[in-house]
Amino acid sequence: MKRFVWRAAGVALWLQVSAFAGQLALRHILSSKSLLSPDALLFVSFGAEAVAFLLIGFLVSFLAGGFARRELLVSAGILAVIAFAVLHRMKPPSFSYDKFFADTRELVIWSGLTGVGALLLGLWGASFGVLLGAAETPDLRFAFEAGIARTHLRLNRRTAAMLVGLGLVPPGLLFAAGVFARAYDETVRSRALGAAAPTSLSSVRGDAAAVILSAAAVVAALFLAGRWLQARAQLAHLQPGQRRKRPATVVMTAISIAGVSVGVWALTVVLSVMSGFEADLKKKILGTNAHALLLKYSSDFSEWKSVMPKVVSVPGVAGASPFILNEVILSQGQTPTGAELKGIDPETAGSVNELPRQVIAGELSWISDPTQIPVRETAKPRDKARLLGDDQYLQDTFERKEAHPDELAKGIPPETLQKMPGICVGKEMSHALRAWVGDVIQVITPLGDMGPTGPIPRSKSFRVACILYSGMYEYDSKFAYIGIPEAQKFFRMGESITGLELKFKDVDAARAEGRRVVAALGGFPYRAKDWAELNRNLFSALKLEKLAMAIILTFIVLVACFNILSTLIMLVLEKTKEIYILKSMGARDSSVMKIFVLEGLVIGAIGTAMGLLLGLASCSFIERFGLQLDPDVYYISNLPVNVDSGQFVMVAFIAVALSYLATLYPATKASRLSPVDGLRED
Repeated sequence: MKRFVWRAAGVALWLQVSAFAGQLALRHILSSKSLLSPDALLFVSFGAEAVAFLLIGFLVSFLAGGFARRELLVSAGILAVIAFAVLHRMKPPSFSYDKFFADTRELVIWSGLTGVGALLLGLWGASFGVLLGAAETPDLRFAFEAGIARTHLRLNRRTAAMLVGLGLVPPGLLFAAGVFARAYDETVRSRALGAAAPTSLSSVRGDAAAVILSAAAVVAALFLAGRWLQARAQLAHLQPGQRRKRPATVVMTAISIAGVSVGVWALTVVLSVMSGFEADLKKKILGTNAHALLLKYSSDFSEWKSVMPKVVSVPGVAGASPFILNEVILSQGQTPTGAELKGIDPETAGSVNELPRQVIAGELSWISDPTQIPVRETAKPRDKARLLGDDQYLQDTFERKEAHPDELAKGIPPETLQKMPGICVGKEMSHALRAWVGDVIQVITPLGDMGPTGPIPRSKSFRVACILYSGMYEYDSKFAYIGIPEAQKFFRMGESITGLELKFKDVDAARAEGRRVVAALGGFPYRAKDWAELNRNLFSALKLEKLAMAIILTFIVLVACFNILSTLIMLVLEKTKEIYILKSMGARDSSVMKIFVLEGLVIGAIGTAMGLLLGLASCSFIERFGLQLDPDVYYISNLPVNVDSGQFVMVAFIAVALSYLATLYPATKASRLSPVDGLRED
């Protein structure tokens, strides 16, 4: 056993404490000097600390002349104690919602994770040092070891061609299935909707490259199938003694590659689908809501007309629109429902959200000019309403309104109807109230005058000016829209409003842009809330679910890496004599270690590449074919998918990193084999 190197332990402790202090300082500086989100702050600060721990382990391995397990263990334990003392002094915020500062139990967990992370990352970095000859003379050459590893894995031109075929043909077939399924689906839609949907011929012409690639994948698959059948036929004619037996390590290598590829495949597809749900949800939320809200700490925002030009002139702001928001009750006949009544300006609302493009019947501008709302005629649903997947309700309501145009306005003269202000409701609210364009709806607010027995609710009649479809059930069933002047009169707000809706050029920088707008207005009493803050619970739940699924599916890759571990152990046992010969000829421990590390990395890299290709093809299949969902249950018609290159790179890094870790034990055991023991056995 090597002696304990105090100098290496001291250097490791000093550098680890410096890395921990640097992480705290970096997070403080970025939080005060930059406009990064809290998640970005954590990623940058902890990422820098992790890289520092890796480099520390790499350096300490050269000082200790090996893995430096004991030195890193001692320094990591002392670091955990120092981290606890520092955090106890700083009083960081708690992770729990019912406490402001972290308690002792949380500080112990936090400092313990710091020590464990420093130890594991340090050992990981030390393994790189040992691989490069930290225990001996440093050697950066890999050519000789790579040649031996290629021989062990039987990597020749024929094997490379087979791997390329197996890696490209299955993803190509999945891609081809998506292309042909999409063409078939568009053909069916074109027959059902006539000119409302593109024909399959036009889609093929517009995506000629995809069709050519799909045809090439099918031809390649048929070619490989023919070659396999030919090889099987040749084997059938051979005598049992003439057939070559495959070594067990070759079979184990193929299983290891398949295991890694399946794990990476599953992880990329699940992350892409969950990212698709998140992107779809974000699109629908930002289609109805603005990127941020400019509010005041007081309820008086009567100077908004003078504030709007200042807000629009701030760099990065794409649009601004006033709004008023209050809770009301809508009723039609004997059918009441709660709602959020929002006063908007139809002329500027389109600059901050997608409301004008969400209209499926009527016109949004009719809330400002209610005389345009039809009295005798029945407004027809727009053509895009037929593509929502629930056109039966629209057709039934339209036919009922056309058959009984005065059903909901009996006894009301046409002149009175034309003077009623307009209101826009969501598709689900229209369904619940059985109201169509031109129908009369009662709006009731509890914010009325004080009477002898308390507040007396106020009510006012409105006519439906348009029906909206946002794609979000919560919005389509709870929001109703009227003009700003009518909202000010109805809620008796004078010239005041609730706030301004803002749209930015960069939606992901909404928080930073909101702070810039508040700073341009002089700060207090103005404040800004971005879309992520307004929907924090929803997106936090999605992020937590995505993280949980990623962790669970990473275990598939981890299990596959155990296959790599067992394969390399079998390879070490099979090549023991060769290792003895190499070491007796002067091969160093690091050279033997490089051989088996390279073999494990090649297995992991091939499996990762195949898994990434299968993941891309599967995502393309889902995107093109569109797995059908019930809109009444999920409120989306197809399974969404969003291919994020950053996530694919992250998955590839995790898979290769786990493959590398799986090689360390068998590679270390192989490097410690003594040639004297081999000669004695022979």
